[in-house]
Amino acid sequence: RSEVEQTVDDLVTKLEEHKNQLSQVEQLLIAKPGDPMLVKLHDDLKKVVELTTDLMKAKNDQTSKQIKIGDRCQAIWTDGKWYTARIDSINGGKYGVTYLVYGNTGEVELANIRPYKHAKKSTVRAGANVRAFYSVDGLFYPATVESLTSNGMYRVVFKGYKHKAELALVDILPIKEEDNDQMPEKAVIPDHLKIKPTDNVKQKELKKKKIKAIKSKFRKRKIEARTEKKKNNWQTFLSGGRKKLKALKNKKKSIFASPDTVDGRVGVVGSGKAMTGFGDRKRHEFEDGQGGASGAGGGAAGPLMQ
Repeated sequence: RSEVEQTVDDLVTKLEEHKNQLSQVEQLLIAKPGDPMLVKLHDDLKKVVELTTDLMKAKNDQTSKQIKIGDRCQAIWTDGKWYTARIDSINGGKYGVTYLVYGNTGEVELANIRPYKHAKKSTVRAGANVRAFYSVDGLFYPATVESLTSNGMYRVVFKGYKHKAELALVDILPIKEEDNDQMPEKAVIPDHLKIKPTDNVKQKELKKKKIKAIKSKFRKRKIEARTEKKKNNWQTFLSGGRKKLKALKNKKKSIFASPDTVDGRVGVVGSGKAMTGFGDRKRHEFEDGQGGASGAGGGAAGPLMQ
């Protein structure tokens, strides 16, 4: 994080802590009004809260001076989440932005803007799935990194298209798993574009025009996302089929496999050969005086096979 971003974040955290502490002391003073230690602690915390608020305002002013039209940033959308955006206009304390993933526009305050973050170099490798900058409309689209060029650029191919581009790391965004890369069911219209009863005819027509553009762009992105999903599902299906076919080809034949011919018998190694044959079994005939009946205490002799 930048030094300015880190300082502002820390100040916000500290201010919240100080306010909570001040609230707790005020509750204690209700139970023990006039307690010298609590009164002093209350006054000290109140001063700290005021100083922290002033310092945070100064840091925000410093940040606002650094923001220019055309800068990339991260801005909070109506769902409370941060998204990559571009500053389109500055009107007092309001910043008009375009969200660079779905193309929606919005208007946010300085507190809802933070520095732009591109993908980390360690995560951008050949085969990596990313979001890449498309110079034609200035938005970011799903892409796959093909290779790293000799001059330190990244060659990417946009998913669902044959278009390729060479981009710097600053023009590449990560695709986070927790985002699920899901588009909302319908286009989200920013509050400042919603038509109000107090709007005049010109304002209403301008808002309708912008809303129509947002919906049109959203429908286009929705179709592209649906097409990409079908393509990925089909590729996954084909990949699974090829793996199964390969596994069947490489499968070793069992020694107990069914015979290859009508003459083969199950249970013989190779299965194509007949089972081992045996001669006819005959009962041994004893001659007179050979091991016939047993004597006293003797048992009968068992038959011997030839």
